[in-house]
Amino acid sequence: MRLATLFITLLSTLLLTGCQRQPAAEQQMENYLDRLARVLRQDWQPFPADSLSRYRLPERRDSLYSIPAERIGLLELLVDVNPCRPLQQRVAERNSVLGKVMPWSSRIAYEGELLRAMEQCLGTLSEPDQQPLRNELSAIAERKRSQLPQVYWNTINTSTELAGYLRFADTPLPVQEPPLHDTAALAALQQLTAIGAGLPAQLPPALELIEQPLQTLQRSPNGSQLITALAQTRHGLQQATAMLQAQPGRYLCPMGTPSARSKVLLNVFVLFYAGEIQPYLAQLQRLGQPWAESIIALRAVPGIPAATAAALDQLAGTPQSLWEQYQAALTEHTDAWKQQLGACQSQPGQAGWEQRDQGNAD
Repeated sequence: MRLATLFITLLSTLLLTGCQRQPAAEQQMENYLDRLARVLRQDWQPFPADSLSRYRLPERRDSLYSIPAERIGLLELLVDVNPCRPLQQRVAERNSVLGKVMPWSSRIAYEGELLRAMEQCLGTLSEPDQQPLRNELSAIAERKRSQLPQVYWNTINTSTELAGYLRFADTPLPVQEPPLHDTAALAALQQLTAIGAGLPAQLPPALELIEQPLQTLQRSPNGSQLITALAQTRHGLQQATAMLQAQPGRYLCPMGTPSARSKVLLNVFVLFYAGEIQPYLAQLQRLGQPWAESIIALRAVPGIPAATAAALDQLAGTPQSLWEQYQAALTEHTDAWKQQLGACQSQPGQAGWEQRDQGNAD
């Protein structure tokens, strides 16, 4: 009986897995590549899914700063200094059970509150006998302020919300009309970047102003889906370009005269590339351009750990980044079509263009 139940469960799982529909973006690209391959008599390679593993933030152990704790008895020093009670409260909060295990997103907000309390306290220590205390507190405040960029990057690198947004997804961006927009998530990423860029001169904001953009990023699947879409589409364009370049136009169109095969190829261009692929490329461009700019801005925040910098460089801002390689693949594919259609007198305005309906894309 137990074996029968196990068999039924396994069979149901396999059936459910098999019934999962392939994302429309993948279907469109595979259909486009198949039709090109038939016309050009070429082969293409499927997208290697394991190549996506490079697009994620680094492991915590490779990107966290070790920040030494301040070993001072501020509570004892300030117990009789009533105007410094807010500072006493902040120190007591950090020394509490919960304070010792607070996450980095809470820690950076706490450091801002602590430094504000220190500044307020320093403003009240004006008596001559308070000068030693003032000197010690000033030195502590200076050290704490200088550590803010490290606290910030520890916050970024331990954030599950940001890690999810900057990690590849299982599926690409959906094919959607009207096109998707990711305004809220991009604004949230820009908010977090602005916090880091302002340190240490500008103190961190309150906790809610740090958690709010993180939660916005967590709610958006578009960042992770965009990474997958860019990687898959780049690969598809590269495969299509290789097929177009392997069959130069002069072979399809001797002496520049359109042939039966070139007319079929023209229909593939019109119906499947221009009709299906290009609208999706426009969607990727619309979302991808501000996304790439936001990644580059985050990468420029001072104090970034080397491992985090390398991870963000994989996404945008360098010639080998995902975004730049996608742009290069798009440009090369556009040029390949221009050369192919031009050789066959099939570009808009040429004689062969008007014959595009005489071919058969099948």
